[in-house]
Amino acid sequence: MSGRFTLDQENTKTALKMMSDVTAIFSVCQIKYTLTAGTLLGIIRENRLLPWDKDVDLRIFREDEQKIMAAIPKIKKAGYLVRVRHQEKEDNPLKFGEPRILKIYSKKFFFLKGNVMMDCFIATRFENSYIWSCGGIKKYTKKAVPAKYYDDLNTVQFDDKLYFIPSDHENYLTYRYGDWRVPQKKWRFTKDDGAIISTDHRMKKKKR
Repeated sequence: MSGRFTLDQENTKTALKMMSDVTAIFSVCQIKYTLTAGTLLGIIRENRLLPWDKDVDLRIFREDEQKIMAAIPKIKKAGYLVRVRHQEKEDNPLKFGEPRILKIYSKKFFFLKGNVMMDCFIATRFENSYIWSCGGIKKYTKKAVPAKYYDDLNTVQFDDKLYFIPSDHENYLTYRYGDWRVPQKKWRFTKDDGAIISTDHRMKKKKR
């Protein structure tokens, strides 16, 4: 969604290793996760990471927040950079200042961000939905899916490893993408996602 480089050629190899490493750490730390968004779509539809995608997408959950924060040193030790982004405004049930996403980057020259990024958005259970935000304050977008999609998980084998995915992944993808079997390379997370429940897009002030 927000990476600078597409997942093609060498970047795909790095992305696959990142997926394997990070999900292994989540499993050891007993952190619930599921593949989601373009990562899930590519694996289910084409058995690959979409080469035009710009990041790897995982969903993690508010109930594991303490475990997630405790896992960050393990992710760094595995060779990745980690940045935590926080909720920029109070937006029930999302609370101002709480962690909303882990952004995990491959490394270049030991301390610079590499070409591959993973977004691990934290979803909050509220009544019969899971809710999260993305886009930061300038492209703020609040999203939700029925809780059934994340409450009931199964696994898929991909690249010789099992990953967690929604059990009802076909209907989940339909909920998010509509006719997900037809590739759409210009899909916009701020407008085209069926999970959007509200937006608050703030334009940059022009310099004068």
